[in-house]
Amino acid sequence: MSTQNGWLSIDRVRVELMRIAHSDDDAFLNTLDPRVLLGWYVVFVSVPWMFYDTLVLGALLAFMGVLVVVSRVNRILLAVLVFGMVSNLAFFGVVVWATGGDAVGAVRALVPYNLKLASISLASVAVFTTMTPSRLSKGLLSLGVPRKFTFSLAYGYRMLPVLLEEYRDIVHAIRLRSRGPARDGVLRWRHWWHLLWIGVRAFYPLIFDVAKRSRVTVEAMETRGFSRSLGDPSSRRLRFETLGTGTRDWAFLGLSAVFLLGLFWLRATTFLPGLR
Repeated sequence: MSTQNGWLSIDRVRVELMRIAHSDDDAFLNTLDPRVLLGWYVVFVSVPWMFYDTLVLGALLAFMGVLVVVSRVNRILLAVLVFGMVSNLAFFGVVVWATGGDAVGAVRALVPYNLKLASISLASVAVFTTMTPSRLSKGLLSLGVPRKFTFSLAYGYRMLPVLLEEYRDIVHAIRLRSRGPARDGVLRWRHWWHLLWIGVRAFYPLIFDVAKRSRVTVEAMETRGFSRSLGDPSSRRLRFETLGTGTRDWAFLGLSAVFLLGLFWLRATTFLPGLR
């Protein structure tokens, strides 16, 4: 529950959420047309399931890693992804070893599957943490997704940092008005239980705040004619004026196509058989 400045704290998470909700307009992936980026994402989350060779999947994971570096994805998300993949393999190996099986062989058999999941996860993180909520909603709207859903998605992106900051304020208020345990106990279990109790208790006033903010937002949107604009063709044309493909979009698609052809060529070759 620490709110001090650190690598893993409420303030750090809030800053990262603010960066996601208000992304850098000059970021590479955010400068691409959202329709192109969503189409690219659909293709590249399907491609890993076409391959089984470790070498090919490793090359695909390296490509996604380069894309993540270019997209400047925050370290917390990357750490969670790496921890999940490593802990999953370690847990499965321990279970197989405890039941008398070949733990090394079982982990080796799961490596291709985890490489596929890692590639898909990195692609998802790179795309959806780089695009601004407005561009993402426009891209989905242009593909036929109902506008109410796209507005809710963009609104949720914008509200996450605000709600997290409000949650932090509620936690501070409860800690100031409550008394901590007189004795910490073994391994400070009473202290950690007290923090957990505060964290759970802080959710209840947060739920009422969310309901109040949602009601105010709905009333404000209705006052400005949101429901009427849903079926207005001129409103849709106005939203789509900023969309359009350019040289950068086609270059990105061309490089991605060349990389895909390289993956299929790499699968068809017979050199370095020991890495397969």
